[in-house]
Amino acid sequence: MSLFGSQTRSRRPGLAMRRPVAQEKARRVISTSQIMGCLGVGVICAALIALIWINAERAIRETSDDTRGRVEAALTAQATTLAALAQHELEMIDQSLTVLQAAWDDNPDGFDLGAWRKKMPALTEVSDDLFIANDLHVIVQDINPAAVGQGIGSAYATFASGSLEPIRDAGPQGRDNSMLVGELGSGGVVRQYLMYMVRPLPPRPGWIIGASYRSSALTEVFASAGLGEHGLAVMIDTHRGGVQAVAGTAALRPQLDLGKTAMYRAMLDRPSGGIWAGTTPIDGVDRIVAFHPVPGRDLIVAVGVVRDQAMAPADTWAAAARTLAVIASLLVLVIGATLLWEVWHWRSTRRRNRALKQAEAMVTAMQGDLAAARVRAAADAALAQALLGGVSDGAAVFDSALQLIACNPRFAGFGGTVGERPHEGMKLEAWVHQQAMAGRFGPAEDIDAAVVRLVAALRPESGSGQVAATGPDGTSVVVRARTMPDGGLVVILGPADGAPEAVAESTADPVA
Repeated sequence: MSLFGSQTRSRRPGLAMRRPVAQEKARRVISTSQIMGCLGVGVICAALIALIWINAERAIRETSDDTRGRVEAALTAQATTLAALAQHELEMIDQSLTVLQAAWDDNPDGFDLGAWRKKMPALTEVSDDLFIANDLHVIVQDINPAAVGQGIGSAYATFASGSLEPIRDAGPQGRDNSMLVGELGSGGVVRQYLMYMVRPLPPRPGWIIGASYRSSALTEVFASAGLGEHGLAVMIDTHRGGVQAVAGTAALRPQLDLGKTAMYRAMLDRPSGGIWAGTTPIDGVDRIVAFHPVPGRDLIVAVGVVRDQAMAPADTWAAAARTLAVIASLLVLVIGATLLWEVWHWRSTRRRNRALKQAEAMVTAMQGDLAAARVRAAADAALAQALLGGVSDGAAVFDSALQLIACNPRFAGFGGTVGERPHEGMKLEAWVHQQAMAGRFGPAEDIDAAVVRLVAALRPESGSGQVAATGPDGTSVVVRARTMPDGGLVVILGPADGAPEAVAESTADPVA
C-alpha cells in the first residue's frame, strides 16, 4: 500500500480464465505413446496369462501321463504275474495227465483214479474233477462216484459244477492239450467257468482221460493287487471270446460273450499283451485294463482298475494347479489394470505435477511480493507519518477499507479527551461516531443516523467531500476528505474559510 497508489503488479484476469479451458482441452488429447503403452501392457498381461495356463496345462498333462504310466505299469505287472501263475497251474494239470496217461498205458485194467488222486495232492489244488470215459463218452471212472455210468454231457448237466460241452473230433492230432469249456454256477464276487483238459488213452481207441481246471491264481492276484472298488481280474478264452473266470463286482452279472466287443478285438490285435482303456463290456464300467496271453494256451488274462479311481491323484493335482493358475491370472490382471491406469493417466499426472510446481513457484513469488509489499508499506507509513507531521492542519490517511493508517498530532488531538485516541486500524465510522458523541458536529437526536450521514458526506461520491465541525475551543472547523488512487481517503481538519486556525496544538504522540 502506498500513499500515492498501489505498487503491486496487475495480472491479466483473462489469462487465468483461459488456462483451465486450455488444460481441459489438453486432457482430452490421447497421445500415441499412451495408446502404445496401454497396448504393450495388455499384450504383456495376455502373454503372462497364456504362459501361466500353458505351463499349468503342461504340468497337468505330465502329471496325468506319469500317473497313467504308473497305473499301467502296475497293471501290466499284475497281468503278467497272473498269466505266469495260470500257465504254471495249467502245466501242473498237463503234467499230471501225462503221468496218469503213462500209468494207464502200463496197466489199463488195474488203473484206479481214486488211488492216483491220493498220490497227486497238487492236482487237487487246481482241479475239482478227474474222469475216464470210454469210446461211447460214458464215464467209467470219476473221483465223483455219482458221475460213473453217465454220459459226459448228461453227467455234468446234473451237477452244480456245470455242464461240459460236447466233445468234438479233434482230427489226426488227437485231443492232446485241448480244452473243453463249461459254465460253473457261483455267487459272490468270484465266478469261474470250468475248463477241461483231456488226453487220449491209446490202448483203447476213443477212450479219454480228463481233468477240470479252476484258477486259484485269479483270486490270489485279485486279492493281493489292491485294485480298489470295482476292480477286475478275468480270464478270456481266445477260441470264441468267452469269459473263463472273473473276479470282482463284474462277476455279479457278467456278460459272458466278448467275441464281438472292441476290447476283445484289441486283445487279439496285440497277441503279446498291452493296455486297453474304455468301457469294459463285461459290466459296462470305465476301466484301464492290462492284458497278457497265457503262454502256450488259448487264454488271455486281464487286470483292470476303474479309470476315475486310478487317475484321482492326478485329477486332484490338476484341480489344485488350475486353481493356482486362476489366482495367478487374477493377480496379473490386477497388476496389469494398475499399470494401464498409470500409463493412461501419466500425461495428466505429469501435467498436475507441473501445475503443482508452478503453483509452488507462484506462491513463493507471491510470498516475496508480499514481503516486498510489507517493506514498501512500512516505508510508506514512515513517509506518510513524516509528511503528516509537517502539515499545519490535522491530517489522517485511511485505506480503501476506511481504516486509519496514519495521522499527525493535530488530528489526534482534535477529539481532546473524548473516547479513545485515534490509532492504526481505527475505522472512519468509529472516529466520526466518537466526534459526534463529543458534539463536534452539533446536536443530534440519533447519533447512529448522524454518523452514517456524515461518513457518506465525506465520501467522494457525495459530491462535497467535507462537513462542518466545531473544534475543541468552539471555533468552526471543516473536515475535508480527498480520495486516493487505491480508494483510500486523506482527511484534513482545517479552519473554515476566513476563520483563524482552530485546531489546537497537541503534544500527543503521533499514531505509529
